[in-house]
Amino acid sequence: MRFITIDELKSIQEGRILTWDGEKPVKYVIKRPEEIGAYCLYFCAEDENENALLMKMASSNASGVVVKRPCFLDVNRWKQAGIGIIETSNTVMFQIALARLYRKKFDIPVIQVIGSAGKTTTKDMIGAVLRAGMPVLVGYKNYNTAFGAAYNLLNVRDRHKAVVIEAGMKSKGYMGFSSGIIKPTVAVLTSIQRAHYVLLGSIENIIEAKAEILDHMDQNGVFIVNGEDENCARFPLERFQGRVVRYGFSDKFDIRASDIEYKDFKSRFKVLHSQGETECVVRTVGKYNVLNALAAFAVGLELGLQPNVIRRGLAAFQPMAGRLKTLPGPNDTVIIDDNFNANPDSTRLLLEDIPKFAGDRPVVLIMGDVERPDDGIADYAREVHFAIGQQAAKVIFDRLIAVGKWAKEYIAGAESEGAPPEKMKHFDTVEQAADYFKESIQPGSVLIFKASVYVRVRDLLKYL
Repeated sequence: MRFITIDELKSIQEGRILTWDGEKPVKYVIKRPEEIGAYCLYFCAEDENENALLMKMASSNASGVVVKRPCFLDVNRWKQAGIGIIETSNTVMFQIALARLYRKKFDIPVIQVIGSAGKTTTKDMIGAVLRAGMPVLVGYKNYNTAFGAAYNLLNVRDRHKAVVIEAGMKSKGYMGFSSGIIKPTVAVLTSIQRAHYVLLGSIENIIEAKAEILDHMDQNGVFIVNGEDENCARFPLERFQGRVVRYGFSDKFDIRASDIEYKDFKSRFKVLHSQGETECVVRTVGKYNVLNALAAFAVGLELGLQPNVIRRGLAAFQPMAGRLKTLPGPNDTVIIDDNFNANPDSTRLLLEDIPKFAGDRPVVLIMGDVERPDDGIADYAREVHFAIGQQAAKVIFDRLIAVGKWAKEYIAGAESEGAPPEKMKHFDTVEQAADYFKESIQPGSVLIFKASVYVRVRDLLKYL
């Protein structure tokens, strides 16, 4: 049983104990009143009904509450009831400090997923695999900030046998900060792409920033890395003393996929691994999602799951909205929603695979900006969008609808490679594109929505 002691709580500089009941410890941290129970620490909102809350906390033998400074509770009443109060001026930093303490209390596999693209999908695939064989805590949605790491860790309970968390990167120092909270025993590196190129200036700087995880890894742990990514091959794994597992499509890797086929917008493939061969199916498309599935397969093997259990977990995986999620549309159309956080390289990889999974269906590309609308990066933004347009010309599309500040470069790039101008049109906003979008849809079309968060092309779905 895991407990945070009163002395440990006192050590958190971001908090001040106003009252506490002796040496009463904290077993778990909660944010919802319906979870109040014995030895819990509850983050209390200012609009709480104090009388009702105090009665519930006391009757449940709870340990205490955390409140934002200045404290709005009657401290003497809470002291008489034996319920502690901790006051903090910064609830985020207090939760992070609390999560660092709590992380030390459990000795189970903690998997941290990092990479320029595919983090959330890979995290969820790993979660689906592990759920098939054990109780596991899977990080909530795409909570991949340092606070997200703390939020997820504080949700671990005694029943969990593993934890899977993704960690993003905003700048140098950030990956180290998050990894210092998570302290992974297993790491997964999905890709290194140009997602932070504008901020960090070079692939070398991106690699260096992501490599901060190595300073916080369990050196007896496992690092699982995408062997197909040329930038991942430059990751400084010589600084890691544990085992390295590489995955990809070549027989030089520890785990690999072969015989990849797309049918009914699902990926079917064979996984070759140390225990033999396993036929797998996942409910999404694209070679990079097969790679993500290989990472999940590798994690399952490392945690002792049998291949048939891993296969069952992958089959149960459901993509999150905005991440190459396939949906049925009207008139036998198929919608592929990939409009969460595209970057130039992930867009290129998707375009390469469209002819393989779209088959003979008409293809409508609805593509928004993949870089922020900042005039300070104009030359770079125009260059990468033009190159994506050149790649798009290799797709036999029925329509290309380009939306956003830089998206006109898609059309210029596609025209430079011979794509018919009459099949393409640019719009500044999603609303302006609505009529043309409606006119472009034929029965049986594949509608592919690809953009970053800067342009919500998926909002066009309401016009179907």
